[in-house]
Amino acid sequence: MLDQVQITNEQDEQRRRDFPVGAAVTLADLEDAGREHVLDDLREREPVTWLPAIGGWLVTAREPARQVLLPKSGATVEAEQNMVRASLGRMMLTVDGAEHERYRQPFEAPFRAREAERLFGESIRSYARELISRISGEVELTEAFAAPFAVGVAAQVIGLPLDDIERVDGFYAVFAAAMEYTGDPEPVRRADAARAELTELLLQGLSRSKVVEDSDLSPEEIAAQLRVVMFGAIETIQASVLTTLMLLHQHPDAMAQVRAEPALLVGAVDEAIRWMPPVAFMERWTQEPLTLAGVEIDAREFVGVSVIAANRDPAVFSDPLSYDIHRPNSRHGLSFSSGEHHCLGVHLARMQTVIAVEEMLTAWPTMDLVTFTPPSGFAFRRPTNVIVRINSR
Repeated sequence: MLDQVQITNEQDEQRRRDFPVGAAVTLADLEDAGREHVLDDLREREPVTWLPAIGGWLVTAREPARQVLLPKSGATVEAEQNMVRASLGRMMLTVDGAEHERYRQPFEAPFRAREAERLFGESIRSYARELISRISGEVELTEAFAAPFAVGVAAQVIGLPLDDIERVDGFYAVFAAAMEYTGDPEPVRRADAARAELTELLLQGLSRSKVVEDSDLSPEEIAAQLRVVMFGAIETIQASVLTTLMLLHQHPDAMAQVRAEPALLVGAVDEAIRWMPPVAFMERWTQEPLTLAGVEIDAREFVGVSVIAANRDPAVFSDPLSYDIHRPNSRHGLSFSSGEHHCLGVHLARMQTVIAVEEMLTAWPTMDLVTFTPPSGFAFRRPTNVIVRINSR
């Protein structure tokens, strides 16, 4: 396991002089809603920069970001300082090479595009309709739909009866909160406790799960992989559903188009995920010296990728700040990562989000967005306090 190098005060001071734009960026700039323009400015002026706020390098341009995520870059996730590992434990997202392949391979087949549709498409649609049928009037959409939908589908996918939606959703809120570079040990302590509790639930239910019935993984290893599979199925699905609805309400022309032609929802969802990625930040460590966009980075250094900034790179996306449901290359963003650690459930996530939004628009011919709190957060972003007023048929 790599241990991140500690740079000297002199090195830090020199880097601050060499990268003055990055040196001025604060954690609030990386976390707060409405501060995304800081990342845009950083990408234009210092696309690879030293960022004292995170104690490492930050990549904001799409091409060097993609480069560092690929295995051939030599960068690794296996570091003592990996906050994903600290939160979720040792599993497929926090190991590389043969161990990563061993952990991931048993889960591959059910998440391929055709298999995901065949295995889960109808049950996801049925469950979405069931939840929607219970909703009327003015509601907070996370509590009324997004959270139970995400947790319920996760249970279907892995074959476990995760009945306590609020409890399970709470675990993942704790895990997400621990993936912050604040230096506060308390969120990690809470994540340790939540991980132990969730693991016990998973171990109790593994005899009923068919996801990896032919695997040579131990029960504890299976539970570790299921923790991260569920993370994608719970935290990020809520984000993609809520962000898509938020953007469609903010763009009435787009809303009218998808209501008239539901096939356009695929593009609307892809564009929402590009415009505000559920996973806003990814982390790597250099094993050997690495050059990105002309910047030389030493071995054992921390390199963060701003997915928000990479997904708004005008070198790849024309008029990148606009929400364009007809954009032909929305999927060229890095919202689902790249390389060997690309999202296992990417096809399921897209399908699930499209189904959820389509069923809501079908059931609710009028739906007003009353209020919401814009997406914010360092590692993960989604709207919160999303209150809608609906009229069912």
